[in-house]
Amino acid sequence: MQIPSKKLGLVLEGGGMRGVYTAGVIDFLLEQNFLVDGVVGVSAGAVQAVNYVANQPKRGFRVIATYANDKRYMSLRSLLLTGDIFNKEFCYDRIPNELDPFDYASFEASPVKCYATVTNVMTGEAENLLLKDLNGADMDKLRASGSLPLVSKLVNIDGIPHLDGGIADSIPYKAFQQMGYGKCIVVLTRAKGYRKDPNSLMPLIRFKYRKYPKFVEACANRYRVYNQTLEDLEEAEARGEVFVIRPQKTVEVGRLEKDVKKLNVLYEEGYAETQALFEDLKKFIGKL
Repeated sequence: MQIPSKKLGLVLEGGGMRGVYTAGVIDFLLEQNFLVDGVVGVSAGAVQAVNYVANQPKRGFRVIATYANDKRYMSLRSLLLTGDIFNKEFCYDRIPNELDPFDYASFEASPVKCYATVTNVMTGEAENLLLKDLNGADMDKLRASGSLPLVSKLVNIDGIPHLDGGIADSIPYKAFQQMGYGKCIVVLTRAKGYRKDPNSLMPLIRFKYRKYPKFVEACANRYRVYNQTLEDLEEAEARGEVFVIRPQKTVEVGRLEKDVKKLNVLYEEGYAETQALFEDLKKFIGKL
């Protein structure tokens, strides 16, 4: 499906294992050969973004469903032994290079530009980093985007520590618009009406990251920034400036969910809801 000349962006929210909803969305889009000009993903959204750009439908859900209960993938054991609850070697080496191969060649050849949102720990600000070579240094950019505070080690990019992009900008549609993607399709992983509460773990965050006061401030303000972004997004949606795909029911899947049945239900919801909205989406595209 060809996109008109004005650039169209796809923005993928994070949410840990709730990323299976996004996997369902992109799988339907890929089946329709629906390609945007650029995609930006945050945390788990970045992982789904690279599968979209590499044109590997089913892979995003398959990896999660296959390894959700594998201690090599995500476990307290990994956190204690390596400092990362999502094991770096297993998740970013063994899976893409051996167990469920990632198509690096297709990713690099794709006309779709791919970005991962990360949080600069020194400044507390979001950065949207272009991914080109996932078989090289850019894999650290992807890993940084999904490295959750308290349960992940800092990821150095050009010598600067970074963590989860959702801390500074969970839904970077405004930043993507400023980057030239005038109209955006935004995929959320929470139902309409959801709002974040203040982080109850702030005392631990303040202690662990006491050397990085701007990052601590970003963590403390995250819920305010997130909730304001949702309000702005809903207003932009009402004006027809963005097209939002979101769960229609309250999401019962946790960030570190291991129940594969729940994961499968949420994946199917993402696929079905995108299918139901596809004609409206094409009309949105037609207005570009």
